[in-house]
Amino acid sequence: MKKKYLNSPLGKNNIRRAVYTDYKVVRIRTETNGWGAVKSLVVMAVLGLQLALIVSIYMFLGYLFKWYLTLSYILSLLTCIYVLSTNKNSLSKAVWVIFILVSFGFGYIIYFLSDERIFFGRSKKKYKKIFEGAQKYRDDNTLPEGHEPIARDAEYLFKTGGFVPYTFTELKYYPSGAQLFDAVLEELDKAEKFIFIELYIISDGVLLKRVLDVLERKAASGVDIRIIYDFIGCHRTLSASSQKRIKKAGIKIMPFNRLTSRFSVALNFRDHRKMIIVDGRTVFTGGANLADEYINEKRMFGYWKDAGLRAEGNAVSAFTLFFLRQWEFVTGAEEDYSPYVSAAQPKLSDSVVIPYADGLDYDYHIGKNVYENIISAAKERLYVMTPYFIPDDSLLQLLINKALSGTDVRLILPGIPDKSFVYSVTRNYAEKLIEVGVKVYCMKNSFVHSKLMLSENCAVIGSINLDLRSFYQQFEVAVYTDDRGVMSDLLSDFQSTFERSELIGEGNRMRRNILHRLYAGMLQLVAPFM
Repeated sequence: MKKKYLNSPLGKNNIRRAVYTDYKVVRIRTETNGWGAVKSLVVMAVLGLQLALIVSIYMFLGYLFKWYLTLSYILSLLTCIYVLSTNKNSLSKAVWVIFILVSFGFGYIIYFLSDERIFFGRSKKKYKKIFEGAQKYRDDNTLPEGHEPIARDAEYLFKTGGFVPYTFTELKYYPSGAQLFDAVLEELDKAEKFIFIELYIISDGVLLKRVLDVLERKAASGVDIRIIYDFIGCHRTLSASSQKRIKKAGIKIMPFNRLTSRFSVALNFRDHRKMIIVDGRTVFTGGANLADEYINEKRMFGYWKDAGLRAEGNAVSAFTLFFLRQWEFVTGAEEDYSPYVSAAQPKLSDSVVIPYADGLDYDYHIGKNVYENIISAAKERLYVMTPYFIPDDSLLQLLINKALSGTDVRLILPGIPDKSFVYSVTRNYAEKLIEVGVKVYCMKNSFVHSKLMLSENCAVIGSINLDLRSFYQQFEVAVYTDDRGVMSDLLSDFQSTFERSELIGEGNRMRRNILHRLYAGMLQLVAPFM
């Protein structure tokens, strides 16, 4: 058998070999069968099926998304119609409608998740039960003769919240926080039975130390001391060590609406009330919280202008009732009110005093409506002092109409703001009133925190700002009165503050700047939450 090698151009050592047998070529096979082609076809088929499935799912989701967008658009329009039919204020309605239309894919969901009837419904039922249980402790007074100018306001307060007019109550007005807390400390030292404190802010500092020194001594002697503070208002001001000191002294302390990890629009509802009750015979209320800035021990925004009121006599029992109902709500424990609400001692006075409260525990926006009633009835004068002025359309229009009818309408605002973005909206609203004759003042080098309204017929002193948060989201308290001594003191305080303030005129209006007007206009979209 012969073997023959084929020449190769690659060279002798790198040739591809072929074996010849009897001069027949026998090739070395590298593939034994045809499965490679079959495998390739299978892989290609599987890839094709996957691609087809992806395309099908995409087309199906696109089909569903088209219907989801259509359904969302329809639901958004229906939600907008529903919003417009509610009893919300006009600004809140406008903000919600804009938000729902801009974010129509999910805006309507957020709206209904933010409905207070859903997130505050359970608390509302709890308040209703508490109110029913406390009904027997409510006084049943009527307005005495000789007070006809305030008869309509008294009737409104009774029908909306069951607030009754009191006589035999002495009032004293304090034009500064320092004067107010000097009187508070003196009265706390006289306590024999109980001390009830409900405040938005309690802050570590000189004032709290002075108060706690007295409270510790009184608690050691057996005085029943209870404190309600707002959790958000105190979340960065009342330290854990101070709370520990309070509890160690035997003082009961409870937060209102504690912050939790669970989402709820109800977290925006805060206890903004201010009242300190001593033995059921004396109460202090107004705009001041328990913090050093309120007595100007600490200067944050220049001089801090605040105001307060002391009441002694029959009307104190109303404040005691307000506190005990709130205490029962935050503790969840039923309370016997009788040892406390009957403690008030009558004083010689025939002036009418109507303590009233406002918040989500009532069915009406009482604070706002009382202000509107006073504005409507004023003929000679209407003086207002407030840190924040963010009214809704109805209140703004009332002020415009009142100024155009010849009433002397004046508004005092801070000269130094504590929140610049809120102040921009406040000035923007206030300067609209200048065009119709309202005199707008800014207290020089000061932050005005007083919440006051004075007409020729009555006065209101309390915690209620002229803004949407106080009107619709916060728990508030105030005193309505026709006490001539208090009204005279308020008038003197207003006149003194006018002299220390700058009158806003054509040359110093912020609205002259177009950028400011645009900025304030954008901020008005979130004004309901300021």
